[in-house]
Amino acid sequence: MKKAMLTVDIEEWYHLEYLDSVEEDRQRVKMVPAVLNLLDLLDEYSIKAVFFVLADIAEEYFDILCEIKDRGHEIGCHGYDHRLLHEMSDEEFSYKAREAKEKLEKLLGKGIVKGYRASCFSLNRSKLDVLKDLGYVYDSSYIRFAEHPLYGEIDMRGYAREQSLVYSNSGFYEFEIPTLRIFGRNIPISGGGYLRLFPVVVTKALIRKFFKENDNILFYLHPFELTERKIPFSPGIGVKSVFRASVGRKKNMKKLKKIIDWLLGIGVKFVVPSDLIEQYGMKDNS
Repeated sequence: MKKAMLTVDIEEWYHLEYLDSVEEDRQRVKMVPAVLNLLDLLDEYSIKAVFFVLADIAEEYFDILCEIKDRGHEIGCHGYDHRLLHEMSDEEFSYKAREAKEKLEKLLGKGIVKGYRASCFSLNRSKLDVLKDLGYVYDSSYIRFAEHPLYGEIDMRGYAREQSLVYSNSGFYEFEIPTLRIFGRNIPISGGGYLRLFPVVVTKALIRKFFKENDNILFYLHPFELTERKIPFSPGIGVKSVFRASVGRKKNMKKLKKIIDWLLGIGVKFVVPSDLIEQYGMKDNS
């Protein structure tokens, strides 16, 4: 049976690395509340997802996080803030990853945070090992897209491939972000700007191609991609950055619904990472 995982990074629009220089009032426009519309959509289909939360905005959106938890979804960690991990030593990263987990669990319940996702997938092997030592059960930052200047490269030696996109090492798991080789380059096909940019018919074709050799697909979304609310761009923001942040947002929720309908129609089952981990006898490491 083919399976799909839906993941959401709980962050604000200004956490995008190409918008971090925006000088407009960041508190004037909020995107995270758009997650409530996604929760309603997922309830329609009885689909569960995992939400990776930035710890430094967790108190501000405590009510929304409680709603996510109460509706039966997984809560993961997206780091303390949205700093790129390239900028941190392993020691600083360990402190921040521990602090973020503790803060989220103080707000939402001890042991609730199992998974981690790095900002901009900027994780390397040494920091992956740190997560394992801190009691996280899984990570989802591995992406084979070396062309992107911000993404990290994780050395996966010592990890066994359990199934497509799922790797294990002594009770710790890594969930890969799907890519396809297109015109000689690996391209992400199921999240971010690529999901917004490609028409539904193209996304379906790419997923069909991916499913020829893989049994799992993983989607990743952000709150600003779930609403049409305008981002307050500063005058100095370049055309490329405006395009990257704006393309496809208007119809993205409708696109997501069509993709979910189609996947369910061809017999794909939606799961969360813990569902797959349980297949391998995962013990609670918290």
